[in-house]
This record gives sequence, structure tokens and C-alpha cells, in this order.
Amino acid sequence: MKKIFAIFISLFILTTNFSLAKGVKRDFSSVINESGVEKNSISVSIKDLNTGKAVYELNEKLLMHPGSIQKILTLIPAIEVLGEDYEFSTEIYKRDNNTYLIKLGADPYLTSSDLAKLAGQMNFETTKKVLIDDSILEKKDWGEGWQWDDDMNVLMPRFNSYNLDRNLIRLTIMPTTKGNLATIINPSKYPLVFLNNVVTSDKNNVKVTRDNSISTNTLTLEGSVNKPVVISIPTNNLKRYFDIKLMNALADKKIYLKQNFIVDKKSPNDEELEKITHPISQAIDDILKNSNNLVSETTVKLAGGKKYEDKGTDINGIKVFNSYCEKMGLDNSRIRIVDGSGVSKNNLITSDFVTDFLVKNKDNQILEKLPSPGEGTLTHRMLPIKDNLKAKTGTLSDISSIAGFLTTKNNNKYAFCIIINDPSATSSDMKSLEDYLIRELYLKL
Repeated sequence: MKKIFAIFISLFILTTNFSLAKGVKRDFSSVINESGVEKNSISVSIKDLNTGKAVYELNEKLLMHPGSIQKILTLIPAIEVLGEDYEFSTEIYKRDNNTYLIKLGADPYLTSSDLAKLAGQMNFETTKKVLIDDSILEKKDWGEGWQWDDDMNVLMPRFNSYNLDRNLIRLTIMPTTKGNLATIINPSKYPLVFLNNVVTSDKNNVKVTRDNSISTNTLTLEGSVNKPVVISIPTNNLKRYFDIKLMNALADKKIYLKQNFIVDKKSPNDEELEKITHPISQAIDDILKNSNNLVSETTVKLAGGKKYEDKGTDINGIKVFNSYCEKMGLDNSRIRIVDGSGVSKNNLITSDFVTDFLVKNKDNQILEKLPSPGEGTLTHRMLPIKDNLKAKTGTLSDISSIAGFLTTKNNNKYAFCIIINDPSATSSDMKSLEDYLIRELYLKL
């Protein structure tokens, strides 16, 4: 009798779950049809976190541009290689009485103040040469398929071994008297030419453009200001910026070199004097919560360099991802990943693969650091379920995505992924649809 009762209960639960899933599918279809977002541009995969079985799917095998949810896929393999105790490190060595070497670590958090601290180790009376070891990363500023017209996008700065000050230059626009041109202040000393069309007026509205066909160092500023405005622009030559900042730090120490910095490699006999470090834990938070592209790309390349005892390159970073998929039994033969951050439109991923990846990594400590509503890129989204949701978002032109973990009202746990590639829909419409689908999932399953 007990056995029959147990079978009955199991059948009841299965029937109930099937009915719930069927209801969710009906509700989802209705919402999608009324959303104004093209149905064929939406890919959805929702899987039970314990069994890995799908409870709802729509175009789940369709290859889509993922945006920044791709950072989940590349970060976990990178941290496995680097280790959770890894530190970005920039070091200074003494080679002989008049020669010093700075070994770059491509630290995305290195600042001009850090550089000045390293320069402080040099003897102002004897220093004649300063060498730079920049061998940690390949000499490549952007990822494959990054768009040239994102040149002025502060969220997509160039990156390489010479990362410094987040690879951004800060300018201050100061109002003067009403009707007259504003004043532009460039404290970085990086050589820039300004075509200043900013007028002192009653409101702040400044636009900055750069026409590389004319000059990479000429900026056109237009608009108006009524109080000081601080703006950032991406550095267009990272090595030059680094060299200028280092030269300024040396000048503050009254060290004046008769020759430019020389690129060289660290020797085993070089004596370490000082190092500046920043923990990888800072990067994990920055990547998952703030979707930092510079930090993501650097971390993935560094992992590739460490694993294959070579320079950090796009190719080596992607090989780390491929190796991880093979180890975890994830079939990544249909998808395409070409960078670490998801910025490139050459990346193609399915929502089905993302949820498989999430299910396989459900106990991975890194994913505990995914933001909840109220944090990072979810600061203003889905706040009523902030204790039940952890997710990574993605946003590019024509692209919106979200993926992560949800604990429903009935305490059921799911991995989910929603990717939308619709050039005819607004970003707001796409994100509103994502939020509604997640809310329905929370309430109904």
C-alpha cells in the first residue's frame, strides 16, 4: 500500500509540474507575442538546476550574439587557471647601479600614483637607463571584431600590457562668462589638440568626437556648460600615455634620462625592489557586477599566457575556454567565442549552451558573486525578487541578454538564459520583456 501511495505521489508531482510548465509556456507565448519584440529574435532556455532538464525553450539552439553574459563562460575557466589567490603585479627591479627595469603585469587597476611609487625606488643620482618588460600580453589593442566606431566608447577602451589609469584620460570643462567659450583642462599632460566649440550657457551638455582620418590626437568638443564637467575619453596610444606618465614621475624625482625607455626582458639576476599588486577578487566582482570589458579581456588573456607558458593572447585565452569545456563534458562545437568579454559581434552562442554551462557550474563559488537585483548592472531591475535572483546581463546595440540562477516562489531552482537580438526593438523593450519573463518564472514554477 505504501509503495502504491509513493507512486501516486510521484505521478501527482510529475503531473503538477507538467501542468505548471505548460501554463508557463502558454503565458510566455502570450507575453512574447504582445511585447513588440520579434519572436524569431528571442532565444530562451530554462532548466531545472538539479536535473538539468528543460522546462521551457524557445529557439534555444539558435546561434545568437550573446553580449556580456559571455563573461560567465570565459571567467570561470580563466580563474581556474590563474587561481583565486592570483594578483595582478607590476614590479621594479634593479639591474645595476644605473639601470632599472619595470616588469608590466597588464594590471587593469594600475594607476599613475602606483607608477610614481615604483619610480620612487630609483636613485636620482645614478639612474641612466629604464627598461620596460612588456612581454606579458600580445601587442594588440582590441579584440577580434570590435567595432571601429566604438573608438570613443569609455566602456570599450583599448587594452594591452601598458594598462594604466583604466586606459582613460580625464578632461575638465570649465565655464567662463556666459556666451563665451569654456576652458578645457587636461591634467594628464597627454598631448591632445582641442577644437573647442563649448559655450558657457545655462545647461551642461558636452559631446566629444575624434576624427581619426584627420588626427588621432585631435578632439572636437561641442555643446554648453554652466558648471565644471569632468569627462573621460579612451586613451588612443597606451604605450605613449604610459611613457609620459612614467617620465613625469621620474621628473618629480629629478631623474632626467638622455634616452627613451628601452623594451627588454627581465633577467634572472635582476634584483626586485618593489611591486604593486591588486587581487583577482577585485576583478571577479568588477567583471560580474559591473561588466568591465577591460578587466575581462585582460584576465582571459593572462590566463591563456599562464596555462600555455606564452604571451597572453586572444587565441590562448580561447584555448583555455575550450579545454575547460572538454573537461566538463560541454559540447561547444557549434558556438563561437573570439574574445573574453562578449563585445565582438563575431561571438555566437546558444541559450541552450549557456544553461548547460550554468547547470554544470551550479556549485562553483565564482558564480555566488553574480549580482542580485540592486547591485551592479541590476541596480534598478527586479528589486522585489532580489533575494531569489543572481544574474549577469548583456547589452550591445541591438542586443540584450540575461543569464543566471533563480529560486522561485515555490523554492524551485532554475538556470535560465534569455538572449534577444532585435534591431527593431529598443533596449528598454527588450529588457522589459526579460524582466517580465523572469517574474512569471518566479511566480509560476
